[in-house]
Amino acid sequence: MFANPMFLWALTAAVIPLMLHMFQRRRTVVTPFPTLRFLKAAQKRSSSRVRFENLILWLLRTLLVLLLGLAFAQPVLRNATGALSRTERDIAIVLDASYSMNYEMERAKVWDICKEAAENMISGLKVGDRVCVYMAADPPLPVIERPTTEHAAVSQAIRGLEITQGTAKLEEAVAMAVKMLEQQEGKREKELYIYTDGQSLSWQGFRQSDDAGSSNGSVVSSAPNAISREAREKFSVFVLLAGALNPANVYPASLKLSPALMLAGQNARVAARIGCSGSAREVTVSLSVDGEERAKRSITAAADTETSVDMVLSGLEPGVHVAKLSTPQDALTDDDAFQFLIRVNRQLPALIAGTPEASRYLRAALAPGASDESVKQVTPAELEGIDLRDYQAVFLCDAFPLSGQTILRLEAYATAGGVLVIFPGDSADVSAYSELKILPALPIGQDEVPVEESARQIKHVPNQPGQVVNFTLSLPAGAIPTVALKRHLTFGELQENAAVLLNAGDETPFMLGRAAGRGRVFMFAVGADRAWSTLPLTAFYLPVVHQLVRQGAGASVQPPYLIRGAGVPANEAIPNFREDDQITMPSGMPLPIKDSGDQVYAIEVLPEAGIYQRAKATGAPPEPVLAVNTERSESVLTPIADDELKSWTGFRKLFVARDTDELDRMIEDQRSGRSLTELLLWLAALAGLAEWWFANRALRTQTGAIEKMRVNLAGKVTNS
Repeated sequence: MFANPMFLWALTAAVIPLMLHMFQRRRTVVTPFPTLRFLKAAQKRSSSRVRFENLILWLLRTLLVLLLGLAFAQPVLRNATGALSRTERDIAIVLDASYSMNYEMERAKVWDICKEAAENMISGLKVGDRVCVYMAADPPLPVIERPTTEHAAVSQAIRGLEITQGTAKLEEAVAMAVKMLEQQEGKREKELYIYTDGQSLSWQGFRQSDDAGSSNGSVVSSAPNAISREAREKFSVFVLLAGALNPANVYPASLKLSPALMLAGQNARVAARIGCSGSAREVTVSLSVDGEERAKRSITAAADTETSVDMVLSGLEPGVHVAKLSTPQDALTDDDAFQFLIRVNRQLPALIAGTPEASRYLRAALAPGASDESVKQVTPAELEGIDLRDYQAVFLCDAFPLSGQTILRLEAYATAGGVLVIFPGDSADVSAYSELKILPALPIGQDEVPVEESARQIKHVPNQPGQVVNFTLSLPAGAIPTVALKRHLTFGELQENAAVLLNAGDETPFMLGRAAGRGRVFMFAVGADRAWSTLPLTAFYLPVVHQLVRQGAGASVQPPYLIRGAGVPANEAIPNFREDDQITMPSGMPLPIKDSGDQVYAIEVLPEAGIYQRAKATGAPPEPVLAVNTERSESVLTPIADDELKSWTGFRKLFVARDTDELDRMIEDQRSGRSLTELLLWLAALAGLAEWWFANRALRTQTGAIEKMRVNLAGKVTNS
């Protein structure tokens, strides 16, 4: 087709060189001369060469006129799928909404550049063209699900889009858009536009597809993100990679806080990983607590990997502290800070249920001071009316038998993360313990120990492969605790996730443990008083009960941070969670928490990054309960190469642009065709040079018949 077909009339000028050549044909000059035979021979030889040269010149001049005429007509080469006339289109736009799109370029953020480019593309559409818009987030979001001709509404919807805090499921968004285009009826051209930053991570999902498939248009694979072979072959796909060619980004990738259970006076160690995209550089990593900078380290962040850095915090007061690990501000500010919570306990609150006689030594071990309020003692009957979630550990000292309701509450407490420690007593026989289903092993009897065999060394049982619960206790070198037994329980088979942790002597189980849900259950073979053994009088007694509380509490302590988008049980993530708690997100909106029944509450998704808080009914300031960060894989900005992009996606008609101007040219070439004007003008210039050179050469070498004649000494005319 031609952009200016009226210039095709200029092609008639191609007859002008022919007419000039016909009018300028060389006429034969009649010259009287006695020896005519030499003239006739010379004329015959030169006339054939002249005719050939004139033919070449005529062809070159005609070609020159034709090329100029065609160039001014502006011919356009259309693709094989395009018709000679403009057809209507169904267009799908996919915008990458991952937080890496907030990368700051020289003139604007990548996100703003892509939205502007999408609006510019829409402004160039014709009235009958239809557009739909999808946002590649996690999960993908249909902004305008079905193609519409309301272009102004589409542009307005794009302007109102906001970037998300997470990653992008680009392959799923593209599959949704392609499926919608395939559902549209009518012979329309299908075009897909993908606006992203060029990060390789966003395209990794396409590599999951199976390239093998049938040739009848069936899907390439059975995965949810499958794209049909027909779409890969026929759809025109335009990709704008608007990000930096060599992006640079430094960010805190992850951290580990130890010890897991912090008590007042302890130092906190923060072991962090600092990620770097791009070349290596010197950076300063700072650590702040409650808005105050407490530590700083300078490191060399290695190129395209993660670098370790350790920091130590001391002097933390009891309470919940909001901490932040930061790197210097760069072009991507969304990942420059990593927030977490440090929970420091003054003491571990414990509850003792039992008679005063049976628990006297245990209370002295847990709370040496009379004014210590961290330990509370109740009778077994009072357990039913106490909220066990207020306590880190519950000790049962000769507390059996217990009511069915109390048994259920103890099991729920332990599985939700509590520590349950059981000392037997004389108030119940072994059958009373069978109601508690979370014991490490069921007691089956009671043995009396002869005096001559009573002295037993307490020995640690080595951990077995796959053992979930364990027990460690640091003792002075060479110290071996010894206990005099009077009687002890005997046990049946170990339950699931249970183990014997300590033996009295070589084979007598002394302490057993079991992992129950997130909590721990420990059971002793002897009572907590002197009626069963001398355990309460040994130096081993106090550290062992403290270690049980610490170890169990450390196993069930809430993590210092969670990842945005994750789902977690509220009982595990939020300390002492109650069903009437009001948890607010960083935006101030309430956090939805689902009641799954049986006092089990679930956070299905953490939608925002930042600090979540729990409101207090007393009107006191809200308490921070959760620190949520974005998944840092999105911070790896390694760019994708063009050949990788084509290979991974499998689209045959894939057009990749690195800036908006290049994208506009590609769109124009695809929609209107590729203009041949420039090529024709270059060919015309070459034809003109060839004509000039050939014409001048012919004039220089052409000699007439008369000039070639010579007169010899005899007076005869010769043809030399």
